[in-house]
Amino acid sequence: MRIVKVLAWTLGLLLLVLIASFAWGRLRPPTSAQAQALSLLKPAAPPVAAFNAWATVWLLDYDIPADQIDAVYAQERQHALDWAQRLQNQPPTANYQKEAAQHFPKRPEFTAADRQTLCRRQDRDCLSKVRANLQPLRELLARQSARLSRLRAIPTDAILWDETTSRPDIPFPDFGAYENLQLTAAALDFVDGQHTQALAQVCSNALTVRNLHAHTNSLVGAMVANSWMDSIEPLLAGMLTELPADQPIPADCAAAFAPVTRADVSLCAPMQREYQLVQGGFAIIDPAQSRGRLRVLMHLLVDIDSTRRLIAPVYGWACQPAVIDSMLDDRPLNGAQRPQVRYDAFDEVSNRIGLSLARITQPDSANYMNRNEDYAAGLRAMGWLLANRAAARTPVDWRQQFAQARADLQQGGSRDFQLDPAAARLIVPQLKARPDQPSLILPLTK
Repeated sequence: MRIVKVLAWTLGLLLLVLIASFAWGRLRPPTSAQAQALSLLKPAAPPVAAFNAWATVWLLDYDIPADQIDAVYAQERQHALDWAQRLQNQPPTANYQKEAAQHFPKRPEFTAADRQTLCRRQDRDCLSKVRANLQPLRELLARQSARLSRLRAIPTDAILWDETTSRPDIPFPDFGAYENLQLTAAALDFVDGQHTQALAQVCSNALTVRNLHAHTNSLVGAMVANSWMDSIEPLLAGMLTELPADQPIPADCAAAFAPVTRADVSLCAPMQREYQLVQGGFAIIDPAQSRGRLRVLMHLLVDIDSTRRLIAPVYGWACQPAVIDSMLDDRPLNGAQRPQVRYDAFDEVSNRIGLSLARITQPDSANYMNRNEDYAAGLRAMGWLLANRAAARTPVDWRQQFAQARADLQQGGSRDFQLDPAAARLIVPQLKARPDQPSLILPLTK
């Protein structure tokens, strides 16, 4: 009997410890690091009364009057939300279709041949490509004139604010083809001798892209704007090599390639939205969505609030002022610097499923942030080229100007900017290089 009592007391004590551990794991306040991250991750609000280019590009495939875009986009958001809610209960019976498809005619699609003919980011010399495909491009641009006009009507101070429901079965707009269309149209004007008009288009496009990049809550939007600017800069530099050194440059160019600011490198707003989207994905494990005995079991296995707390530092890293300062100084980031999901035995006891989910929802944010630093390095390089083109007419001039500016271009980091006098080009190595573009290359002279 004495042994039975001891075992009973031991089991009771263990049960009490388990219950206490479970309760503490659920009820304890966030750690200081988690509390700081949660405060940084409060979603940003879009600038007041700004023109939202996301609505334009989301609906660009349809011939919708400009004054109806906002209203139709509001309907699209609700349509996407309804679709997502239906999919929680049953699989889709057909591919997602935009609501606008029911009410507005669709514009001509880009064929595979169209995409190959347009200037693309991986094309090092857009002007040469246009000269080799003049007639096909004239026909292509004529077919896509409505899209082109709508894109050019986006104000230079627009934002790129995604307010749609994010799901893998709801496709994104055709961002790449849209920018390639604008690049090619400007290049064709230049080849046709309309140099002033072509420069104005490219510089206006660059300023628009820079503002979109600095005012987006979308990780996809930020990376798309990076890619767009990678295409714009070589084209603009190529145009300048064919013009006199004293050719007037539109004011939009000076604004587009003004000194880099924190807004140019920060990925805080996109990471705030990513955090919100991940939380939305927790709906599939929310005990409140379960029924009967399953609800009781889910309450024992998962705690949504604790899971949010666990992942907050991982997402909040991009919003830390010291991290943004490091990006502004062009210092490479790596995954080892990013906070990890920190958990203990209390989390193991009180939030088994939530803890497992937290471990697999850690974004590779260092790569995205390095990509933003590459974008900023391109801005600095293009700004330097614009500032020195009038004075630097020979390889010797370019070498002298580059030697004086190299430290400023590096911005405190160690990026190995290179001037290739023989090939008359500036090479900007990338921290997050693409296989088809290890460096950004800007021609200096013909």
